[in-house]
Amino acid sequence: MGRYDWEKARGPIVAFGESKSLSAWANDPRCQVKKEALRTRLALGWDPEEAVSKPKHELPTLHFTFGDRTLTLRGWAEQSGIKYHTLYGRIRTQGLSLEEALDKGPDGDHFRQPVTAFGETKPIYQWGVDPRANASTSTIRKRIKAGWNPQIAITEEPENRSTLGTGQPHSAWGKRMSLPEWGRLSGVPEEVIRGRMHGHDLTLEAALHSLGWTPEASAAATSLLTVRVHQLQPGDLIVSVEAPSGEITVRRHHVDTPTPRPASRPMAQVPATPPLGPQPARRSAGR
Repeated sequence: MGRYDWEKARGPIVAFGESKSLSAWANDPRCQVKKEALRTRLALGWDPEEAVSKPKHELPTLHFTFGDRTLTLRGWAEQSGIKYHTLYGRIRTQGLSLEEALDKGPDGDHFRQPVTAFGETKPIYQWGVDPRANASTSTIRKRIKAGWNPQIAITEEPENRSTLGTGQPHSAWGKRMSLPEWGRLSGVPEEVIRGRMHGHDLTLEAALHSLGWTPEASAAATSLLTVRVHQLQPGDLIVSVEAPSGEITVRRHHVDTPTPRPASRPMAQVPATPPLGPQPARRSAGR
């Protein structure tokens, strides 16, 4: 079984002497996080009461130092190409040090390609956390695929370096706010925005646009809904898919259904006016 045990987030969940479904706990006043965060906590093996009641800001936000560089755990996830929850699980659940967690590398083979630079050969993800690296693992990989010299691909600072994991605000459409604030404004979960930016190397503005949100769109009537496949409608924009549960988060435009107008009563028929001019004489009854 992988690092997530999704069975722990299914069926009745017992906490505080009560048994409820995941959705019911997510709507409980005691729950301090969104449904997807609660599901992830449970799948990672959290105690149900702690998973429900622990505020999000109490998750580890300490800075971690490796070599000469100090970043948040989110920053190390971006730099190494290892998913945040994977790093978090290795450190919190498995008890590994940051160096050990980074050394295990990311899942899959995307960032394990060996690259030779500075007279050394090692996987791309290790170059991403090398003290000489001025770009993330994802950026280094894209540069090398594009034919860059490996040494330059590793050391050249990106023109628009991402601020993921640094605690800095993000700019889009002339506004500057933290990612949680952008999540509240757009209605798109912070984790989804972060995943789109990190997974596709997008700016915040491009990520939100790809998720169907712009300031203009927010003025129109749209909602984020969780549906099943059979409930999808034409025009739905899929924001995220939860594989274990089959739930799909979509952005849906509201369609104003016109109120049926009451049927009007038929107008009384008015007899036709006889044409003007000479009329034929009527025959008398005696003839």
